[in-house]
Amino acid sequence: MNFLASPIGVIAILAIVAIAAVMYQPAKYVGVWRELAKLYETDKRPISAAFKGESIEVGSFNYSQVDIVLDDDGFWILYGGPGPQKVPACIQVPWDCVRYRQEKRGRQNFQIRGKKPIELWVMPELGAAMQRRSERYTLEDELG
Repeated sequence: MNFLASPIGVIAILAIVAIAAVMYQPAKYVGVWRELAKLYETDKRPISAAFKGESIEVGSFNYSQVDIVLDDDGFWILYGGPGPQKVPACIQVPWDCVRYRQEKRGRQNFQIRGKKPIELWVMPELGAAMQRRSERYTLEDELG
């Protein structure tokens, strides 16, 4: 205990705290977006969005400023809302990682493959288009 009270002990503690403060890197994204970004973030951008200004729910968070693109490569989420430092600008999820689950409360539910499945809720029009695409890949997986 005397070591911590000595000037050398105080200097050692301050050095450890200073090193920890310099080395600390806060998480770039928060919550479910961190998982999505690790797996699916991309610098590529699709040419145009078919579903602009969509309201989606990812995990337990609502986002209402996303543009969605559905193409043969996958399901794209382009985020343009407030706080872009906490959400990746562009995510591309391949269709073999998207599964339709159910319709409930006027929305459709999909799961995105992650460490634990990530819940995604979308509006019916977008959900119907996603369901057609994701089921096509599910059938191809079962037949192939």
